[in-house]
Amino acid sequence: MLAAIYRALRTASEQAADELKAIGAELPPPDHDYFVAVAQQKLFLMLCGADTETFEGGNPELAAAVLQNGQNILDHYWSKGFTKTAG
Repeated sequence: MLAAIYRALRTASEQAADELKAIGAELPPPDHDYFVAVAQQKLFLMLCGADTETFEGGNPELAAAVLQNGQNILDHYWSKGFTKTAG
């Protein structure tokens, strides 16, 4: 499953670069991380039961649990020397 996700992200990134080149755009293509961020957002919405186009209808309790999971990963694996800032 993850191989298919990674392949789709790579394909989207390559396709965007090809399409920009084909129209002669001088803009650089979006970075691979852009596609990862968009996919993460859409998957989060799907996981929480929200509409992926309007963002409406999601389960806030499930969303909070998913976000807490991310916070737990940060706290457990990455927080050494990390200082939270307001905002």
